[in-house]
Amino acid sequence: MKKVTRRNVTDLPYSLHDAVVIGFEVLDDRLRLQFQHGFISTTEPYKQVEGKIELEKVDWDFSYVYLLEFQDGFCGNAWNFLGKKMELLEFIKQYPNIRFEIIDETYGYNQTKLDGYLWGDNTDKECRLEIYHLGDMNYLIEEQ
Repeated sequence: MKKVTRRNVTDLPYSLHDAVVIGFEVLDDRLRLQFQHGFISTTEPYKQVEGKIELEKVDWDFSYVYLLEFQDGFCGNAWNFLGKKMELLEFIKQYPNIRFEIIDETYGYNQTKLDGYLWGDNTDKECRLEIYHLGDMNYLIEEQ
């Protein structure tokens, strides 16, 4: 039997865990995420840096947002929920003043998935951004 290995992604320069997205900028086929306080370097001394993320060549027809609204319990726990799947562009229009706290980031074949919590529209929701893009993901770091 032939063994083929897909290496785990361990060389990310920054972690988005606990980063808070406060805005989205659509620039033709690019999507730029604006952060409240930037994100954290994954190398010592693990400094927080101010910056944005830009995804290139986004395929808007295959980019979605999943919203889970919990009915019987607290957001983040195992309870009953109502869900909604919507196109990413519609989400950006419908939620212009949200705060999206990223808890987990997943990267796959032409995909970036960001899971976390959506705050700011009078209800707390779990949220997944599923962004299909054929280009790179760039960290745009503000010089200090």
